[in-house]
Amino acid sequence: MSLITTTRRIFSNTGKQIKRSGWLATGSILVMTLAFFIGIIFMFLAYGSNLFLQSIENKPHIYVFFFAGTNEQEILTVKEKINKLPEIYSVEYTNEDAALDEFKQVQERKDPELAENIRTNVLPPSLGIRLNKIDDANKVIDVLTLEKTNNKNILDVRYSQETIDMFKNLFYWLRIGGGIVIGVLFVVIFLFTLLTVEFRTYNRAEEISIMQLVGGSLWFIRAPFILEGAYYGFIGSLISSSILFGLGYLLFFVNRTSAEINFIMNIFADLNWPQLSTPHYIIGFVGILVAGTLIGALNSMVAIRRYIY
Repeated sequence: MSLITTTRRIFSNTGKQIKRSGWLATGSILVMTLAFFIGIIFMFLAYGSNLFLQSIENKPHIYVFFFAGTNEQEILTVKEKINKLPEIYSVEYTNEDAALDEFKQVQERKDPELAENIRTNVLPPSLGIRLNKIDDANKVIDVLTLEKTNNKNILDVRYSQETIDMFKNLFYWLRIGGGIVIGVLFVVIFLFTLLTVEFRTYNRAEEISIMQLVGGSLWFIRAPFILEGAYYGFIGSLISSSILFGLGYLLFFVNRTSAEINFIMNIFADLNWPQLSTPHYIIGFVGILVAGTLIGALNSMVAIRRYIY
């Protein structure tokens, strides 16, 4: 039998198995759809949570204060020097006028009378240091302390070691815990979908035995089951991703001007979301379909091995 003929018979048998499956086929597709629906949502939540942690991690935790009256160009020179460090996310310069305005705004909410009596030139200019990772804080502090020793214009380098250590531990355990939760979730999803495939394969155990008795090759017997699983995985991932992409398009593109969507977007606007274009969405959509197909095929491959000796 030629390879082309064998391939045709395999695809023909796969189609027949799917048609004969009836409600089992529908159930398998629904299980795959639910699994991918939950998986995609949790992946998005995990990614958003990581961006939220990064936004906290990137907030200024270290400040360099200069003496009042320091030439602005000298401050900007120090800013440029610090900004070249690989551990630095960004450096924000606040001049004396801006520092005074920020202080007044805070005091107007707390003590309006005090705010009215604040005189000018009482707050020094400063640089707010944003880090890529909070773990690099002590290294950057050492560099800034050395810079203070060599630069007579720097008044002080201020930071809270207790706060930095707290964030280090907090982010470490949150990321470890998040990784464990995501890992367990995907193991449960895999086993959940595998159970469905196992049940479908068990119903055909007698059919598999007969094909073995009449001399069917291992590949000829396995291939239709693997392709059937790939089909269910493809359809399930297609349905779930279409629903989620459709909802996303409806909410954030069609109804993006609504008050509710603007409120949600303003809450998460400060997060460092990637700039995505149409090709990125297409690649993501296709990637989910490929993943669904491979997972469906893998589940079937694992299940069928128990029934072929």
